[in-house]
Amino acid sequence: MAYTKAVITDPYYDQPKWMPNEVRRKPYLCLSSEASSQDVELFLTHLLGYMNISVDHSMEHSLQELFEQEHVAISGGVAFFEDEQTYILPSCCCGLEDYPEIVATIGNKQSPWLGHDPSPELTYTNHQVYVWPDEPTGSESQSNCIAFSYEELQESLATTSQEIIGFIEGPLDRWIRQENAALAETMKEKMKQWILK
Repeated sequence: MAYTKAVITDPYYDQPKWMPNEVRRKPYLCLSSEASSQDVELFLTHLLGYMNISVDHSMEHSLQELFEQEHVAISGGVAFFEDEQTYILPSCCCGLEDYPEIVATIGNKQSPWLGHDPSPELTYTNHQVYVWPDEPTGSESQSNCIAFSYEELQESLATTSQEIIGFIEGPLDRWIRQENAALAETMKEKMKQWILK
């Protein structure tokens, strides 16, 4: 059965000097309570890099600078999976911070902004939703898309929302809390405000 995940994409920024391990790079990272400490390090590297936060200072200095931001931007968003090998990722200029708008747009049976070059798009036919890897022209075969029933997609997005909370309250919180409990509490509050609104 098809499913959705919240992801960050293209996380290739310089890692903070205060991280103890070499960051393991991968093209995308799914956010959930199952994320490893290496996943958290990759997430923080990407978040700080995307926000142009200096990573040459202490963790406290970097995170305090991040907390001063009213909003964040981080490359990613909702990814649609048929299975682990077949998926459609958000593309250029789509951000994880747009997650609530993406969910609301799908709730209104419209196609949300999922980036460009390519431009993923959703189309709706009766109770079916088709997720296309690029803007459909009408001549594509449905074998090129990932299909959901509308109810399945709504249920999957609700699960994805819980997975984001699980990531924030679980692996991300634990990783920061090992160093500084006060920073961990602030990060938890800020992440929910920035990503889940």
